Amino acid sequence: FSAPTECKTYAAMSAGQAFQPYTIQRRACGPKDVVIDILFAGICHSDIHQVREEWGKAIFPMVPGHEIGGKIVAVGSEVKNF
Repeated sequence: FSAPTECKTYAAMSAGQAFQPYTIQRRACGPKDVVIDILFAGICHSDIHQVREEWGKAIFPMVPGHEIGGKIVAVGSEVKNF
């Protein structure tokens, strides 16, 4: 995890658009980072509001899904607890 990692995701490319496969670049694990191997992710209704821009202007492409489950696979040197 000392180098950036490519991750396959699903993203909305613009407001209201259906999700499509998308690749993002995750930064290398820094001294204050915890790297999680995401095994499960879900979207809630607030993610849907964001993708539809119902709460104002959004930034696209957008990869929603802030509710995750996984396992910790790396911890930065300055991390004391999590």
